[in-house]
Amino acid sequence: MPEYTIGTRSGSDWPAIPAGGLSSYLLPKSLQCKIVDDSDVLVFRVGKATVSASWELAGTWYVDIEGSESSGSADLMAAEIAQQLGDAAGEQAIHYKVTD
Repeated sequence: MPEYTIGTRSGSDWPAIPAGGLSSYLLPKSLQCKIVDDSDVLVFRVGKATVSASWELAGTWYVDIEGSESSGSADLMAAEIAQQLGDAAGEQAIHYKVTD
C-alpha cells in the first residue's frame, strides 16, 4: 500500500483547511471519486482504491492509497493531490513516497 507525505517546497507550514472541507482541496479533479468521509480525514474511493488524506505532522499531509491498480497509478494520484493542494494554498507542493 503506497503511502506519501506532502509538504511545501519552501518548508513553510500549510494554511489551515477547515474540517469538512478537505475534499475541495484534496480530491483529484481528473478522477471519478466517491467521498466516504470528509471530516478531519478525507477518505475517498477511486475504482478499487481507497485513499485517505490527513494532517499528520506539522506542515505535512499524509496520503495512504490502498488497493490501487499499480504503484504508478498511485504515484500519479498522489502527485495530483499535491499539485491541487499547492495551487489552492499558493505554495509549491512536493510529495515523497514513504512506502510501496
